[in-house]
Amino acid sequence: MKISETDRARLKKWAGQQVLEHARAEVGVGCVVRGSTAVITEERAPWDGVGEWTSRRVARLRSTDAGWLVDGADRNGRWYPCDHLPAVPSLDQALAVLDDPRNAFWG
Repeated sequence: MKISETDRARLKKWAGQQVLEHARAEVGVGCVVRGSTAVITEERAPWDGVGEWTSRRVARLRSTDAGWLVDGADRNGRWYPCDHLPAVPSLDQALAVLDDPRNAFWG
């Protein structure tokens, strides 16, 4: 099920609110939407201030007929299903799964 423009805007807004203002020169949260999938990434500035920012996959949100499914990324950026997390009916609930520290998507 394709992600609506409204949900795309909500994802972009959510990503922009994940990092405090004073830390945005060093870290950020990105979101790329393609079809029925949203990939959440952590963006980091180069440690020495020289070069390009790096990006690390954090989670993938998939919109299906059953609801929103959340997948995690391993250290190599490959996706694995979070079988212990059931499909949730709304985007807000899927984002709450990412924010819950018990699920350990960040860090």
